[in-house]
Amino acid sequence: SFPSDEGWPFAKYLGACGRMVAVNYVGEELWSFYNAPWEKRVDLAKQLMDIAEQLTNNDFDFALYLLDVSFDNFAVGPRDGKVIVVDAENIIVADKRLIKQ
Repeated sequence: SFPSDEGWPFAKYLGACGRMVAVNYVGEELWSFYNAPWEKRVDLAKQLMDIAEQLTNNDFDFALYLLDVSFDNFAVGPRDGKVIVVDAENIIVADKRLIKQ
């Protein structure tokens, strides 16, 4: 529904079988940057804020709210340093048009 190749901050969905979902490997989990230099941590924090903004305010009038926000649910790409949501199992999707009505 919200593919990574259209700019959404989610790992690329590869498929599913039963309750198991396969996504592509993005990189190291966010917790591995806990002791990174301050500048890197600031960059990662800014990216997390940008993800929250994108999921809340977008062109589709849907707001996506992550319910399980933890270091394990985000990864950082080794080449571009981009933060990606790797576990989107617990998300609420709100139709902002209905809320406005």
